[in-house]
Amino acid sequence: MTGKILEENFFLRFSQFLDNHIDSANNNSHVQQQKMRSNWSKVVTVVRRYSKEPSAGRTPSSAGGEQDPARLFLNPHAWKGLPADQVFELHLLRVKNMKDAYNPTNDERTAILSTIKSLSGKKAALDYAFEIENFKEKLMNNTPMKERGMPQKLSNQFVINDGSVPHHKRRIENLTRVAAYEIPLLAKYRQPYNPRPSQETPLTLTYNSDFSEETSNAHNRKIKLSVRLSDLNLNPQQQHKFKILAGNKFNHVTDTFNLRCERYPEAAQNVNWAVTTFHKLLEESKDLKETFADIPLRKPIKKKSKVPVNFPRDWKRPAPLRPNNIVERLVADAEAVKDEAYLQSISP
Repeated sequence: MTGKILEENFFLRFSQFLDNHIDSANNNSHVQQQKMRSNWSKVVTVVRRYSKEPSAGRTPSSAGGEQDPARLFLNPHAWKGLPADQVFELHLLRVKNMKDAYNPTNDERTAILSTIKSLSGKKAALDYAFEIENFKEKLMNNTPMKERGMPQKLSNQFVINDGSVPHHKRRIENLTRVAAYEIPLLAKYRQPYNPRPSQETPLTLTYNSDFSEETSNAHNRKIKLSVRLSDLNLNPQQQHKFKILAGNKFNHVTDTFNLRCERYPEAAQNVNWAVTTFHKLLEESKDLKETFADIPLRKPIKKKSKVPVNFPRDWKRPAPLRPNNIVERLVADAEAVKDEAYLQSISP
């Protein structure tokens, strides 16, 4: 747009310059005039190449009553409805040409402000379950200082987010419904519990669950493997080697081996690793090629013994004194007098 206006302005001044110099050059020779016209034609060609639009498509200001593009920056009232980039170029051209005489008008401000909607991006509005204005933020003057001046928000209303919260709520409701109506029906499949001997199933696996769908979080993937040393059927040498290899994983107070794992994202993977590691430890303990008999046991886990402290009897706090309640004493005396009078009235 700037190139188009500059070209029209140049042609207007160039035509005046050409007429003045042709009249003054009538006394010159015909060859000099032809040379001058050829040079001017080159200048015209260069200027026309500068324009982005062909000059044949331009409409003169007198045709159809349309605004002359070369004079459009002088009439800000005609800018309304134009694209934002064109309005900005016209504003810069107006400032550049008018220089000190430039004075912004209301028409120019209105035209520039009308382009804000096309330049600003659209913001997605939040979906509220209930379109009720917040009484606290609108009618009460206790809004925090950092939140003052911000747009109105419905903080007391339930906001529908991406869908995770309603889905979690439906899942909890479904679990509650199953616990109330379906789990009691399992009573007809009740059987007596006959636990197997601990020597046949020595391992105890402990899982964790927070009843969420994220099975790979830090709580749900954590497992614990426990086994009592007496259930492994090991001789004293094998037990000694097992304790040496277990290190701080063996509790000498409870005589149990505990192994926890949370290195893998799923609980089943952690169980597989813990069971495999325990079997390797057990096989190595049963191999008595190296008994570790010369290595003493280190017992880092010890039972904390609490020594009773005998304080002197003089340190005992005296019993609190009962405050004198005059009202209770008066009531008790009045009841005693009435009881005595009643007993005298019924006694023979």
